[in-house]
Amino acid sequence: MLIKIDSTSGLPIYLQIVNQIKTQVALGRLRPEDPLPSVRQLAIDLTVNPNTIARAYRQLQDDRVLETVRGTGYVFAPPAEEDPS
Repeated sequence: MLIKIDSTSGLPIYLQIVNQIKTQVALGRLRPEDPLPSVRQLAIDLTVNPNTIARAYRQLQDDRVLETVRGTGYVFAPPAEEDPS
């Protein structure tokens, strides 16, 4: 998963992460049930505070892009099925 942080951007880092993950999902680079790196691992990879990654993941959960799977961690949520009625 390729995420680039722009320290000169006025956008908070956690929102940069959220936006880039949503973009990758929309482009089909990340598919439902693909696992994400752990909070700790992504924080190390991006050299940011783990709390920043946790905040981004929480936002993505609230937006129903991610879900947690016991024993696995965070995965991309399958698209919600629309009610046919």
